[in-house]
Amino acid sequence: MMLPSFAAHPFISLRPMSPIAESAEFEFEPSRATTVTLSTAAIDWAVRACQQDPNEAQQWPTFLRAMAVQGLQAWLESGAGDLPLHYDPNGLPTPASLYRVNDFRLAIVAQGSLSDDVVTIPKSSLDDATHFAHLYILAEVHEEADQVTILAGLRRDHLFAHQHRGDLIQKADGTYIVPVAYFESSPEDILLYLTCLNPDQLAAPSPATAPTQTAPSPSVLSQTGQLFQSDPTQPMDRLINAGRWLRDQLDTVADGLAWNLLPPLAPAHAMMSVSTPAEQLEAVLRQLAPQGVTIPSTARGAYTDLQRVGLPFRLYALTWTLFDSSPPEWSLIFFLGPVPGEQLPPELRLVVRDAGGILVSQTPGPDLSYLYAQVIGTWDEQFTVTIEMPNGSTLNWPPFAFQPEA
Repeated sequence: MMLPSFAAHPFISLRPMSPIAESAEFEFEPSRATTVTLSTAAIDWAVRACQQDPNEAQQWPTFLRAMAVQGLQAWLESGAGDLPLHYDPNGLPTPASLYRVNDFRLAIVAQGSLSDDVVTIPKSSLDDATHFAHLYILAEVHEEADQVTILAGLRRDHLFAHQHRGDLIQKADGTYIVPVAYFESSPEDILLYLTCLNPDQLAAPSPATAPTQTAPSPSVLSQTGQLFQSDPTQPMDRLINAGRWLRDQLDTVADGLAWNLLPPLAPAHAMMSVSTPAEQLEAVLRQLAPQGVTIPSTARGAYTDLQRVGLPFRLYALTWTLFDSSPPEWSLIFFLGPVPGEQLPPELRLVVRDAGGILVSQTPGPDLSYLYAQVIGTWDEQFTVTIEMPNGSTLNWPPFAFQPEA
């Protein structure tokens, strides 16, 4: 597919723009309520399930667990991105039972209305090499109201980090004692994982979740994003100043949001490796060059790796000046793509805005593995970029400005 050239002005969309609703808030937005009311059929199933337990002393915990299973199923199926929960409806819901969403295995940890500060999980759900849980779901059962609240999640790789630090207590009955505080993934995070991640990314410890450091969840970026509104009049310390990149500098905001400067673009060689972020970007530019997408050698940029918030994506931004216009203008181009070995989910959306509204809105297509878009403006214009997840959540950054002398 031939794409438009870069001559379009005042902005350039490299794929046709599609309508999208405006959002006044730049933050993670939950796509569904976290408390669900169970149907009569769901409650009847939970009653029958607990009656199957031959140990009468365990029938009440089994009932809570069965209610939590039904609550999780209803919650996952309640949004626009329907996520079916697979399990044996005739089986006994035990603490070791695992439930499947796509290729993820989930363990459900149910609490009653009077919750403790710690819970127990079967040792096998963490240590079994082939039948482990990728994600633990903490659910609170309000049995008198026939309701279940999805509280939080705990990733296996993060639980491994606690284990390697010696934080887990193993009991004689084959369980681990786990503080509830370890369940740090919000319900919105859970939906992001199930929608966007490869299960292997939660399966084992990674450098980001080694004993010395636990990777932040997407809720961390959510809290950061709430500090920055799309108001072009806000102070300079609340903007990402792309103009400083031309002088090999990051501003304090970009540095705090884990943006990394890229080296000057190297000549394109078809056989060069793609092991570093810069080489990966250059490979993308080689792919786009036959379609008229060219970047001047004076362009400088930065990238942010979203694996730190649990997403297998990387966002690049490149900028350069346009002095042949009056007044002078600047160009900003974004590239959003997967880290090596991954791919973008089909309903992911890259949105770029200015003060007047949406300029570019793109979703993945069959021809390219990256989303990309360019905008052009005068030096006093600013742009914001948003990544919209398939489940309705969003990732956002402060506005990008161009003040090379600031």
